[in-house]
This record gives sequence, C-alpha cells and structure tokens, in this order.
Amino acid sequence: METIRQVAIAGLDAEETLPPALAEAFAARGKRIHARKGQMLIAQGSEASDVYLIESGRVNISVFSANGRETILRDMGPGRLFGELAAIDGGPRSANVTVVEDAVLVLISAAAFRAFLVEVPGAGFWMAAQLVSRVRNLSDKSVELASQPVAARLVNELLRIAAAQGHDDDRAEIARMPTHADLAARIGTHREAVTRELRQLAREGLVAQTGRKLVVVSRAGLAALHERLAR
Repeated sequence: METIRQVAIAGLDAEETLPPALAEAFAARGKRIHARKGQMLIAQGSEASDVYLIESGRVNISVFSANGRETILRDMGPGRLFGELAAIDGGPRSANVTVVEDAVLVLISAAAFRAFLVEVPGAGFWMAAQLVSRVRNLSDKSVELASQPVAARLVNELLRIAAAQGHDDDRAEIARMPTHADLAARIGTHREAVTRELRQLAREGLVAQTGRKLVVVSRAGLAALHERLAR
C-alpha cells in the first residue's frame, strides 16, 4: 500500500482546506456570491484582485498557451482559497478560474485579504504553507510534462483522482470522472490520446468505465505500471 500512496500523491495538490476559525474570519470580511457552472470568475491577465473562498461547488484553474491549448493546473472544491496571488503582489491574474459545479463563494477585496493575513492569528503562516504546496505541485507537474510519456501522465492523474476520493483499499470508484477533454487538458495532450490510453488500460484489466463512472480495478497495478512507464 505504501507504493500506491507514494505514486498517487506525487504531484498531488496537497493543499488543505481553510481551517474553520480562519474561514469564519475570512467570511466576516467579505460577501457571498453564487456562480453557475461554466461561469468564468477570473480571466488570465485581468487586473482584478479579489480573493475567493469556495463554500460549495468546484472550480478549475487553467492557463492557455499561445496556440490556444488549455492546460488545467488544478481542481478546487469547498474550503479552498483562490485569487490570492494578485492580492498579494498586485500583478495581473496568472490563470483562468472557471466554475465546473454550481458554487457558493465568499469574495473579499485585496485590501481586506491582506488585513486578514496580518490581523488573524495563524492566517499568514497557513497561506505561506499553501503557496509552498502550490510551488511543489507545479514543479512536479512540470517535470511530469517534460519527462514522461502520455500514458504515464494519464496513469498518474488517475491515481491522483482516486486518492482524492478518499479510498484506502486497492480498488477505487471515481463516480464523476472528468471528461476525456478535461483529462487531456490536465496532462498536456489531446482528447484522442486520452481515449486511446484509457482503452488500453481497460484491455489490461486495470480500469473499467461505465458512463461517467470509472472503476480503478487495482491501484497497485496502476502504480506498478506508472513506475515502468516513467522510467
């Protein structure tokens, strides 16, 4: 099982949800808003500097290359913060944020967020720890994109998703699997390549998919395959 966890969390977004006391202090400084699936909350390069806390729903953080290809950097759910970089350094937005499940969020201004970090005990250190986690995550993904074939990147992404479901045994069910296009955007390839590799994994008996549900038959088997592919 140790091997499964080591591979599954390699490059995994290890950030934590905002602790309840900090979330309460954050919410007291802001206002709640509702956002619909498909709505873009932040546009890459824009000058807005508000910071958001997700109370319910999910968002994707992504960037577009010069040729228009989208790369999804991370998926964020309840308890997570986003938008803090522009609030801290005053620069333009570094990524796009799009709602992928109807969401309720708390929004505060950059000034209010900076006051939150200074005035609320533990807030500044917590934020620093999250930024370190994001740097490590992006570094791992950069190495992955540069050095691993598509098959290895897809297997590692499946292990990350399975780990995020909270399963501790060898078998895992992903009830709402990302689309093939979304998976492609996460691992820097195209939809056809994801479809091809998933079919190969199914032929090898490592996964089984019905509609949006994907069953990882053996996380240990996927982990072993990733080790071979990533060499």
